[in-house]
Amino acid sequence: MLENPYFLGLSVVVALIFIMVLVLIALTRRLNAKYKLLQTSASSNEMLINQLQGLFLELETSLKTNLSDHQEKTVELEQVSKQLEHRIKNLQEQLNTFEKLQKQQPEDKLYSRAFKLVELGAPIEEIIQECEIPRAEAEILLSIHQKRQS
Repeated sequence: MLENPYFLGLSVVVALIFIMVLVLIALTRRLNAKYKLLQTSASSNEMLINQLQGLFLELETSLKTNLSDHQEKTVELEQVSKQLEHRIKNLQEQLNTFEKLQKQQPEDKLYSRAFKLVELGAPIEEIIQECEIPRAEAEILLSIHQKRQS
């Protein structure tokens, strides 16, 4: 029977099928191992994705809070800036007024001071001495003040 070519061909075919079954079993085991590795990797990746999503939500919340705080502080700073601009404007106006008063002629200042002393009831000698004006001018200031009061 072994010499019969039909049985010989059949033996070869059976051997080839047996070898193919062994190869398929080996390939199936390898594929199963790779499949399990891929499943483990996919699970690990899924856990990482979930962690990243959680971190993303935390960062988003933190950014929204920081943005809100920044906007509030910006509004406060704008208000402070406007108040400071107003104060600076007022101070500039006061400085301009002061500079105008300083530019007045020195005699005007002396006579203003002398007239204030007259209004306060200072004696003529004190007015002459403090304001360094002649007696005649001090007397004129006194008479003007007396006419205004009458």
